[in-house]
Amino acid sequence: MKPIIVFDFDGVICDSTDECLVTSWNAWECWHGRAGYRPSIDNFSKSDRDAFRPLRPYVRGAGEYYVLRRCLEENLPISGQSDFENYCRKWMQYLSSFNKVFYKERERMRAENLQGWLDLHPVWPEVVNLFKRLYREGRTYVATLKDGESVRLILEVHELPLPAERLLDQSQIASKLEALEMIKEIEGCSAQDLIFLDDNATHLIEPLRAGYSCYLTTWGNAPAEYRKIAEVHGIPLAKLHDLDSILKTKG
Repeated sequence: MKPIIVFDFDGVICDSTDECLVTSWNAWECWHGRAGYRPSIDNFSKSDRDAFRPLRPYVRGAGEYYVLRRCLEENLPISGQSDFENYCRKWMQYLSSFNKVFYKERERMRAENLQGWLDLHPVWPEVVNLFKRLYREGRTYVATLKDGESVRLILEVHELPLPAERLLDQSQIASKLEALEMIKEIEGCSAQDLIFLDDNATHLIEPLRAGYSCYLTTWGNAPAEYRKIAEVHGIPLAKLHDLDSILKTKG
């Protein structure tokens, strides 16, 4: 059989960095009972964006924006994934509650200005076009720790109404390995019949050990550290210009 291709969403299909900056800032204000609200990326300085962008890939679920925002506010150093995870463990008791505030603020922004919210999510056209072709062949899924409603709205703008059964989101999965195991069960296939694309190398380690074909994508905002992790674990890189040929070879 031709392989099933499983795409992560943020950083692989869509660059949500600006939206996450806006939403996490608004959530942080709400968390502290402050009235601050910024509806647009234009409300942020270049230094705000430059400070946020390299840290965004470390976040693996909306609750962890608590860690990112607190580190930025308190000028706490984050030199890599391990530093970020140490802060996550230290402040674990806050993450679930902040997760709810984050999604409340995301829903608020969507309700007040849906088009403005959508504009904060540029996609990579080459990936979307490939995804459409694979979708027509019945060979693709999305596995993401983002909320499914956001994913559906963004894909619909690009004329890709993804059915619920092809999307596994944060309400259904706690890890990418869990998603792949679910897809394998749905498809009645083996791990070798699935290819998983993610821009976060830490999401690929367990699936690789479980026998899945995994690739670290390189066209997003992933830190250089992830390439080193991929090299240590034998995870190949997928570049935008050779993505189609990789999938054809595997097919």
